Amino acid sequence: MTQSQRSGFAIVTAALLLALPVFPFQAPLSDEAVRDAYFLGQRNDESTADFFSSYLKTLPPPKAGPYISEVELYTPYSQLVEWSRIHSVGYSAQQATKDYHATSDAIFVRIRIDFTSTYGALELYRSGRLMEPPKNGSAAPHPDYYRDFRAGLSQKDQWIEPLSIQLIATSWPASGHVPFSNFLESAFHSPVSFHNASFNGRGSSCGYDWCFIGWYVWLQYDSSDVDSDKATAEVFTTDGQHVVVPFDLARLR
Repeated sequence: MTQSQRSGFAIVTAALLLALPVFPFQAPLSDEAVRDAYFLGQRNDESTADFFSSYLKTLPPPKAGPYISEVELYTPYSQLVEWSRIHSVGYSAQQATKDYHATSDAIFVRIRIDFTSTYGALELYRSGRLMEPPKNGSAAPHPDYYRDFRAGLSQKDQWIEPLSIQLIATSWPASGHVPFSNFLESAFHSPVSFHNASFNGRGSSCGYDWCFIGWYVWLQYDSSDVDSDKATAEVFTTDGQHVVVPFDLARLR
């Protein structure tokens, strides 16, 4: 083989390798994938932060209406990386494997919906959620998932039905990756109470020591219902927005 032939072969090989999925989504995880996730979490360095950033999409604000500001995907692999990251002291690869096999494979999607100057808690009334407008001192209502907005995951133009939907009020600004453990804490030991809440002029809801400025929508899916292929997170709002956020599960573990 001549030098030019070798160079051409190398270029073609490199192009083929780049075209192949490097880290395709899989469930259940192989033992090798579990170990990889464990060590990536234990490093807890810039490479770990870069890993999580590939699962997070941030969006620009709309001209009006609710702001779909963040969409984040949590695969079984990324959940295990997170679990390893927060258990850095005395946590072994063997224990990580045991913990993984004690859970069921699920995919979670986190969608952040922020109030804006044109869309706040009072919009729940305007969209038909309440029979009458909320008054000062009244409890803050949860949004009606199917009436006020709809959010979910689709593949190949097919809507995937979630196993569960969790709505959680948020009282802090968007700040990027939200550790999966924060969802578990919020879902089962929620520090946010909706009692004694009043509405200010901007439409947000304020209590004695906090204000909620939007919602997290957490969607849970059975991993067996999701393919290692392109997927789309979609959000439909009452003001006519259709927000589409693509994820390529052929390149996300």
